Amino acid sequence: VYYRGEQVNTWRNSKNRPNRIGLIQSESCLVEGLTVADNIFVLRPGFKTWLIRPSVLRRQLLPFLESIDISISADAYVAALTPFEKVVVDVLKSVVAGCKLIVLRDISGDISETELRKIHLLLRHYAEQGISFLYIDFHFEDLRQICDHVALMSNGRIIKVLQSETATPDTFRHYTHTFDGMVKQQIT
Repeated sequence: VYYRGEQVNTWRNSKNRPNRIGLIQSESCLVEGLTVADNIFVLRPGFKTWLIRPSVLRRQLLPFLESIDISISADAYVAALTPFEKVVVDVLKSVVAGCKLIVLRDISGDISETELRKIHLLLRHYAEQGISFLYIDFHFEDLRQICDHVALMSNGRIIKVLQSETATPDTFRHYTHTFDGMVKQQIT
């Protein structure tokens, strides 16, 4: 795996350094029994305060929420959040932690179309600030709406990279036709 042009892991040796890569998936890694602010600030590497002041955490979170125009209470418990809000909190947690690459894996399952558009705007906002995103999903239409490049994979290999202007449903069908045939054969 290469990160910012440097090989960061190999089977020969491992430096065990954190890579500033965030992972967000359909199953949230947030701690349900803590608040939004606690999950974003307290649980990040490098947090060294012995006394946690919720008012300070709220003030620190406010500029992040204002810049993305999404309203989530800093004092809300993660267990009470919607799937959409959990994804937003996960993105904010990665941004605050200084991640330069955020991997989103199959997040569209429990999120409405309207909320998905808001997440796409959120990703574009942070992409303009230099954060890269790797969006992994099985729904071509979702990928087409947000991604500049779409890579189609089969058996762990990239078989085609489509640019946003060439990523049409017909092109997608052409490359998935073989896969569809294999699935139909296994079913019958």
